[in-house]
Amino acid sequence: MKRSASALFSAALCLCAIPVTGQDANATFVGAHGATMPASYRGSLEDNDWHLDLWPDQVFHLLRTPQGDGQPTAIAGKWHATGHTLVLDLNGETIPLEVRHPDRLRPKGASDDSGDDLVGGQGLDPLTLRLPVSGMFTYYADAPSIVHCETGRTYPVIQEGSYLELERAYLEGRPGPAEPLFVKMDATIAMRTQMEGPDRLSVTAEDFHATWPGENCIRAAASPDLSGTVWRIATIGGTKVDWSAREPFLVLDRSDVRFNASVGCNTLLGKYSDVDGLSFDPPASTMMACPDDLAAHETNLAKALEATSRHEIGGRTLRLVDDAGRVTMELEAVYLP
Repeated sequence: MKRSASALFSAALCLCAIPVTGQDANATFVGAHGATMPASYRGSLEDNDWHLDLWPDQVFHLLRTPQGDGQPTAIAGKWHATGHTLVLDLNGETIPLEVRHPDRLRPKGASDDSGDDLVGGQGLDPLTLRLPVSGMFTYYADAPSIVHCETGRTYPVIQEGSYLELERAYLEGRPGPAEPLFVKMDATIAMRTQMEGPDRLSVTAEDFHATWPGENCIRAAASPDLSGTVWRIATIGGTKVDWSAREPFLVLDRSDVRFNASVGCNTLLGKYSDVDGLSFDPPASTMMACPDDLAAHETNLAKALEATSRHEIGGRTLRLVDDAGRVTMELEAVYLP
């Protein structure tokens, strides 16, 4: 039987994603790297109080709380071992922690008297994290779940918060029944009681953002920057922009905060700001005579840019959004800086 590409991708996720089961805080062991896992480690590093949860499937949860003013930072990600050093990947920043003892970690290079140790020894005390979550969401047989892009884990999704909005968007945008759909939301990851079986780390959608048909975790891992990327214009105000002779594009240059754009005839140029959202000044334009269809697209392009107040990036897709939450333009990254 012929299977769709999205169905094959769903099957691949099932093979590589790691299900999260309830962890017995006493069922710890010392790994080949020398650290005790699963376990929680606490301490003070660089004027922040750390709570670090480590699991043997190379997943970590981290909450860094400033000792002065400031908001806590929550991160869920992957770690890897290099000898007796555990390296945390914090959204592109890597932090190596030397295993000094099965229940003691220290930032690589810190002196013995620095006082910067993270100390375990009390088993696992899982954090509750509130953070942005991207992943492949599936609803099937009243058992919603999400494959979390940052960790590769499969979490059950609790039917609370903005769950109903998430489910409706999934049913409208899914490639087919029980097939995964890329979603973005602000969520909580916490231990929750299940209808059957032990407590499990679960996701609750606190503030659902959007679905992104055609995107996936692999593309999201290489999400491009807003500026410097050549974005191909796919739709303006919901209307598809067809092209053959010349590619419609938008490019933002942060060095002089200018943009240029075209739907295949004239080029629109102007200034933009990405402080507190995204906005475009009324553009200037070259003055070529254009076919009627391109002339109409150019008028709509200028209106869409002027109406934009913020942007969203999911995978390699860029959406420009107005004050009312309407998508003014949808674009795809085609040439990366």
